[in-house]
Amino acid sequence: MPLVPLSQREVTIGVPLPFSVYTADGRLLMARGHIVHSAEQCERLFAQGPFRQPFPGERRDDAAPEDGDTTPASAGRARRGHEDQTLVGPFPVSGCIPEDFVITLANGPAVSSRTRFVGALDDVSLLLAGAGVDPAFAPGEAVEGQFIAGRYRHAFESEVIGRHATPFDVLYLRYPTEVRSRALRRHVRVGIDVTARLSQNDRPMAGTEVRAVDLSAAGVGLLVNSNANSLAPGEHFKLSLPLTRAGRVRTAPLNCIARNRRTKDGETLVGAEFGNTSGDVRALVKEYVLDVLTGAVPPERQA
Repeated sequence: MPLVPLSQREVTIGVPLPFSVYTADGRLLMARGHIVHSAEQCERLFAQGPFRQPFPGERRDDAAPEDGDTTPASAGRARRGHEDQTLVGPFPVSGCIPEDFVITLANGPAVSSRTRFVGALDDVSLLLAGAGVDPAFAPGEAVEGQFIAGRYRHAFESEVIGRHATPFDVLYLRYPTEVRSRALRRHVRVGIDVTARLSQNDRPMAGTEVRAVDLSAAGVGLLVNSNANSLAPGEHFKLSLPLTRAGRVRTAPLNCIARNRRTKDGETLVGAEFGNTSGDVRALVKEYVLDVLTGAVPPERQA
């Protein structure tokens, strides 16, 4: 039977499927009427490269031939498509515990606070630790929330409905009607603009100062002088990268390997992979990436 790749836009969490879902070779994965209950279940589905039968009169160039075996390539495309799409569903009440919880006032001054998820009263309220949360988060204030759970970054809109200081400081948010979830890639990359310093064999390199323009737990993108011959692919170097967390600047000493180099509009971008780096430094980089991702720190330029 002819099949076409399934798009995540055709799958709504919590709503019965209006069609059956198959693998590329026609094996049934989910029958019509099946309900995908969570983002994690949706991820597992798309990891198998899902297909459906064409709708009457539907013509698509990406239809799989009836006798073709395109499972590996189709599964890869499905995984990439899944990572690039936003899922909409209920608040995740099972599975991974929400971490790196950040709330921001939706109106007025841009006030954000990092907090800790305490629990949830289903369909009623989310409970967050109030210690350290800005007093501006008062009852009646509209808020936007973000957090990480498993391989997903989640975002939602809500309202502060209460705040109690005794016996514990607890913030109550109205239970969100929906949560937007986006799969994080293996090493999520964030845009930054930080001045860093290069060295090699403990000596400054030509064009010592560079701009770090993106960062992940596995590597960094650097803007360098296009006239410099340093940082050729395969070259090893050290990078001193200052990162600000909780108002404190810590310099991450990173052993790097240049992997690629390209020039555009007079600027040269070097992509580098982290080499043998201590666990503490890797943890600092990972935490900083999560801070930028969740809005705890803005990705503005740092000297």
